[in-house]
Amino acid sequence: MTLSIEYQKRMAEELDLLQQLVDLAVAKKEALFENDLEALRMIVDNEEKTLAKAEGLRPQNNGESGGGTEDQRLSQERAALIARLKEINLINQQLLEDALAIVDYSLKLIHGEEESNMYGSSGRVETVGNRSVLNWRG
Repeated sequence: MTLSIEYQKRMAEELDLLQQLVDLAVAKKEALFENDLEALRMIVDNEEKTLAKAEGLRPQNNGESGGGTEDQRLSQERAALIARLKEINLINQQLLEDALAIVDYSLKLIHGEEESNMYGSSGRVETVGNRSVLNWRG
């Protein structure tokens, strides 16, 4: 096998792994929308396994392209998959940050903030003690 054919074979393997990662990222987005924690756990486990396989291919891909049209097509397809993966991961990151903000807000609402700065009748900011929705005094 020539160098270019070996490169194309490894590149095809990498493209397959990248497509798997894109599919997993889409599934993760759906699990986040549906708040399906069990599915999310399984998706993350599969992502870790796929990433481990992808890392195994990484060191072999340095500068081995033969420069042919097929090599260029594979490189363009790889770049497109990586861009799609980044886009979906940014959406997933935003979904996670939104979910954490809701949890943080809910916890502050239930337990109350340590100190709340509120405007008093004088128009100045006054520090108010713990304001919880629940009556913790019993």
